[in-house]
Amino acid sequence: MRTDTESDPAFRDEESAKRWLAERGGPGDIETAELAAPVDFLVAARRLTVRDALAALGRAVRDHRAFRHAGTGRRRLGTWDVDSARLLFRQIVVRPLAMRLLMVALAAAAGALLGTGVPQTALTMGAVLLARWHTLWCTVLALAALPPAWDTWWFPPLATMTSWYAHVVTDLLWSVTGMAWWARGPAFAFLPFRERLLLMARGRWTLFTTAVDLSTGGQAEAAGPFLARCDKVPRHCARVLGMARALKALHEGNLSEALTRAGAAAGAARDSPVGVRGWCRVQLSQVLLASGRIDEAVTVRDEALGLLRGRRFRRYARELELARLADDLPFEPVASSLRRIHRLRRTAVRVGDQNLLRQTETWIVQLMLQAVGNRAGAAWTLPRVVPGDDARTPWHITPDQAANERLLRASVLVEVEDTRRRARRDAQAALAIVDAGRRPLAAVAARLLLARADEFDGRYEPALAQAAHALAAVHDARYLIPSARGRRQWERAQLNAYATVLRLADRSGDSVLVAEAVEMVRGEVLPDRIGRAELEAHLALDAMAATAPATDAVSIDVPTGPSGPDTGGPPAASETAPSALLGLDPVRRPPPVRVAGLRRLPTGSGQPDVIDLDLELCALAGRCWYWSAVTVIDRYYWVVRDLDGQWSHGSRDLTEHSIAALADRELRKALPLPLQGEDAAAAGTRADQGPLSRGAGPDGGKERALLGSVAEAFLPPPLSDGLRATPPGDVPSLVVSLPAGLAHLPVAALPLKPGTDRRVVDVVRVLHVPAWSVISRRRPSRQAEAGQTYDLRLAVIAPDGDPEAAARLASPPIARRSLGGPVSRERLSEILHLLDDDRHWLLYLAGHVDAEENPTHSGLRLAPEGTGHGHLSIAEMLAAGTGAHYELFPLPERVLAVGCGSLGLGAADTDIARTPTSEWLGFGSALMLAGADHAVCTLYQVYPVKQLNNITHRLAEKLVAGESPADALREVQLAELNRWRRTGRGRPFLWQAFVYTGIGI
Repeated sequence: MRTDTESDPAFRDEESAKRWLAERGGPGDIETAELAAPVDFLVAARRLTVRDALAALGRAVRDHRAFRHAGTGRRRLGTWDVDSARLLFRQIVVRPLAMRLLMVALAAAAGALLGTGVPQTALTMGAVLLARWHTLWCTVLALAALPPAWDTWWFPPLATMTSWYAHVVTDLLWSVTGMAWWARGPAFAFLPFRERLLLMARGRWTLFTTAVDLSTGGQAEAAGPFLARCDKVPRHCARVLGMARALKALHEGNLSEALTRAGAAAGAARDSPVGVRGWCRVQLSQVLLASGRIDEAVTVRDEALGLLRGRRFRRYARELELARLADDLPFEPVASSLRRIHRLRRTAVRVGDQNLLRQTETWIVQLMLQAVGNRAGAAWTLPRVVPGDDARTPWHITPDQAANERLLRASVLVEVEDTRRRARRDAQAALAIVDAGRRPLAAVAARLLLARADEFDGRYEPALAQAAHALAAVHDARYLIPSARGRRQWERAQLNAYATVLRLADRSGDSVLVAEAVEMVRGEVLPDRIGRAELEAHLALDAMAATAPATDAVSIDVPTGPSGPDTGGPPAASETAPSALLGLDPVRRPPPVRVAGLRRLPTGSGQPDVIDLDLELCALAGRCWYWSAVTVIDRYYWVVRDLDGQWSHGSRDLTEHSIAALADRELRKALPLPLQGEDAAAAGTRADQGPLSRGAGPDGGKERALLGSVAEAFLPPPLSDGLRATPPGDVPSLVVSLPAGLAHLPVAALPLKPGTDRRVVDVVRVLHVPAWSVISRRRPSRQAEAGQTYDLRLAVIAPDGDPEAAARLASPPIARRSLGGPVSRERLSEILHLLDDDRHWLLYLAGHVDAEENPTHSGLRLAPEGTGHGHLSIAEMLAAGTGAHYELFPLPERVLAVGCGSLGLGAADTDIARTPTSEWLGFGSALMLAGADHAVCTLYQVYPVKQLNNITHRLAEKLVAGESPADALREVQLAELNRWRRTGRGRPFLWQAFVYTGIGI
């Protein structure tokens, strides 16, 4: 392929690049691999007969022209076989021959200077030429060179041994580094020459270089003792040691200390020579990238590339260029990536860098899989590029690179039966090579590949075990991946693990096992109370990251401690700057769930406690039905527990044109959920004219037909059959635990059978569970007394100050106090503390509930603050107070939240959104975690109309009367449903939006 767009019109667009990738590894490459290379003649001469060697020489001469045109050149990107053969020829022929000729020339020059005479000099030159090639003749010539000049008898053996040693060293360096000794460039050339001499004179050079090498190589534990002993180094070397300590802290998982030390070292290096300054900025970019500050990392990296110019710094500049290409590869156009790969490929061929050649071919294979899905070509290429099938790695590549190569090869070989065994060995080797504590996602990928191989072979139990371990590992990995790009990779790995575990559990036919898998997928991290100072640091960091330039952020956010950046002690107190808290997550892993008294799937690390699901269900609703579900990619999995504790399971297709997907799409169109390119007002107008409102028809037929199709698609048959068989007068409970992707389903309004009008709410009371970890954490030590009444002490109406909402939302008449907007967080906290003499009262909240990109900051919109609005979010409600007030927002037992989707699960329509990673972060969960026992919330946005005020006011009256909140909501919804049946008036989507969540009936 030609990469010069001016010289080859066929390579001016993406299509030609993709066409070339699709042909890579095809018949043309296979034919090229059969060409004879010049190195084949030498291999045959060494290992085979003379006849075979002559035959190989003839083929090499015949194929010379085709071989030369198949390699990488100024305008060509060659094949792996040709380029690697060229490098091998240079390794075993060109460079050894050049070395021998150089040693011969040096021997001749030395003989001339010593005046050894022509005979001794000539014989010595012959011995030097044959050193480490033909030992016998080398020895004979060296001995024969002694008699002609006894005065210099020492010269022939000395020259011969020197030549032998030079060949040994160059060959060893090649095998260790994968390139010629001169191609890598001098080590630590970024340091001033004077300081290198000082380190050597003081005997500190080995200690210093070992400490820096181990720190930059990710070996934090091994680097510690060396760094501790590095003292009294020159001034510019101290900056390097400061950055090395930052990298050590980063690999140990201490992100705050890493950011502090890295910023201090980079700031101190501003007056250092260009090499030290550039090297420090290279390492700083790695720390910033790990902390999620990608834009700043890219800026700093580009600055480092501008500083590290010239021959002295080329090894560091090349490493930085490789890292930049690896980061850009999944995102930039294919043609641009291939041109950059071609430039690096030419460099690899020119300098003989075997590792760089291997890396470029690996990137080409990634593009083949990523851009055109050329798995056949990748399966043919990778075994030729990645040798070996065990955990041993070549000297010249890192263990991480070796693990990546084996995982890539396993991913393309696992689907073919003939190569599956090799794929399994590759995955096992990668699992043995990789440090799962430092690179958890690689370990997860290896286990998923092993699960896939077992699944293809029909070994479903081992496959499920591997997938379950991968899922436990990916949950643990959440706390080890601070970078934003890493979190995106984590989401994909988590999604893959979820899909694999559920598919294998569903195939097993064991409903209890499927239930455990579903609950494992549904269970996620649990918010915990954090200090006010930490929360303020979070908010300050968010604002700073959006406004501060990258170069300023490095120097301002991370001040140097009193002892300077090169000290080995812990950072000073002043180093606890906001940037040190980047990556802070106010969450803790909740206990896993046990189903039917069994726990068969692994729980991950640090999980001693277990939630007994059956006991929680009994405590929540007594003898009840339970419906739990997850949606992963294109599949809907459900489990049902009946009144007798028996489990059943099933799944449905959710691909684009499936029955379930079409029903869900029609439901979304009928609900006030903003579609793509639509604002909230347009969504409300559309829903108001739809089948769940005025467009239902004169007899409500369209409403029943729509909900009937939704029930047929999503309501599990065992549940609908069991509810239809419920005796009249008996009102059991239905506990529902649905994922965010199905949070908009109006469960209470679903017909039990398509074509009929008997609804779920006609038979049962419905209780929604956002996460069992939330419910179990809020389980009170004592229940409220039966018949106890409450009062509505506070109604907060439109706290953001929206005049239109304030005009339409009416405060309940029974409210003792009504608070209109705008209401600040401080004002609301003060009022709640004044009313907090006991918890037996009802709080009425009516306003906008916003869903932020960071779900911990989503919540009830309050008065404007700065450039936006403040929010009563989960981060605010779980923040610790100061002084005598431990809680910033003390909540009563009962809360009625009337807002736009105040349950807060969301209903985004993306693959990643179908991964239940944030469902516990809803506003309903936040209310419970902040102290409320019972909350009535909404599934989606509602509109301030008269019907909404009537519904919420009647609901508030029943809640203060002491009725069970779940029963109170059911009575109000039944009244609205019966009114709809009689008159066909109103908007059913309003009363269908309300759900109950709490500690139970």
